[in-house]
Order: sequence, then structure tokens, then C-alpha cells
Amino acid sequence: MKKIQKAKVSTNLEVIDNVEELLALIEDDEKIYYKLIENIDIPSIDESRISFDGCIFRNVSFDNCTFRYIDLQDVVFEKCDLSNIDFSEGSIFRSEFLNCKIIGSKLEDAHLKDCLFKNILGDYSSFSFSKLNKVNFESSSFESSVFMEVKNKYMYFDDCDLKKTVFTKTYLEGVDLSNCEIDGIEIGIPELYKLKVNASQGLELTRLMGLIIE
Repeated sequence: MKKIQKAKVSTNLEVIDNVEELLALIEDDEKIYYKLIENIDIPSIDESRISFDGCIFRNVSFDNCTFRYIDLQDVVFEKCDLSNIDFSEGSIFRSEFLNCKIIGSKLEDAHLKDCLFKNILGDYSSFSFSKLNKVNFESSSFESSVFMEVKNKYMYFDDCDLKKTVFTKTYLEGVDLSNCEIDGIEIGIPELYKLKVNASQGLELTRLMGLIIE
């Protein structure tokens, strides 16, 4: 595991706890800096190329929002519901998702660097075709999610539920899944090269090779 850079967020942020104020800010300015956005429900909106820098979202619910090409830098999401959110083709740097729901979220063709996903319910999410550089997934569930054709550089999983998750054409050399649930994982044989698993997981993965162990 490579040490990731933590989000750099000020302790002195302007508070926004009114959804109308936030929506007006999004409409007026493509770049939003140094805000604490908390205790609001954001209705379904479609905004492209919006940027958040040095912000905290706390106890915020996003209702099927689309933020394609989003730019997040030094952003923290705490106890947020981002289910079905679309961050496709976004850039997400030094950002943290803590105790959040991101069920069915789309982070496809995105670039993530120095990011932490901790205590996340993220089943059915998709990171397909993304670039992941120093991204940690800890104590989280990503069951039936898709990590297809991900360009992986220092991707780290710790105590995660990855049952029925797809890693097709994502090379996992150096990745340790030994304390994760991987029943029903979908992965090609070449992608298994130097993947670290425990003994029982190794037996499970032999089915991919067509081996019969008696």
C-alpha cells in the first residue's frame, strides 16, 4: 500500500445549508471553493464541468445527479448518499468518501488519484475504463460492481466485499485481496498474475483455469 495524500481542507469554511443557495451557486459559478455543504437534499440535476475545491459535503443526499467531467480536489464527503450519481470522465484528486452510500454510482473513464473510500456501501458501482492511482478501498462493500479495464497503479483493498465483482482486463499485480470476500469474482487468467489471495480464495480461483481438485 502506498501512502495517499489526505484531502487538504480548511477548518474555516463558509457554511451552505440551503439547497436553493447551493443551486444558485452552481448555476452562477463553474468553480466553487472552500464551502461546508451540509444537511441538504440536492434534487436531480445535470451539470457538466463543475469544479469543487477544498469543500466538505456532510450529510448531503444527491438524487440521481449527473456531474460528468466534474473536477474534485481536496473534497470530503461524509455520511452522504451519492447513489446513482454520475461522475463519469471526472478528475478526483486528494478526496475522501467516508461512511457514504454510492450504490449504482458511475465513475467511468474517470481519473482518481490519492482517494479514500472508507465504510462505503457501493454495490453495483462502475469504475470501468478509469485510471486509479493510489486509491484505497477500506471496510466497504462493492458487491457486483465493475472495475473493467481499469488502469491500476497502487489500488488497495482492505476488508471489502467484492463478491461477483468484475475485474476483466484489470491487471491486479501487487494487489492484496486476502482479507476480502471474492466469491463469484469475474476476472481473466492473465489479470491474476501476482495477485495476492489466501489459500481458500486460491481454490476458488482455480475454477477460472478449468481445474478440478479432488
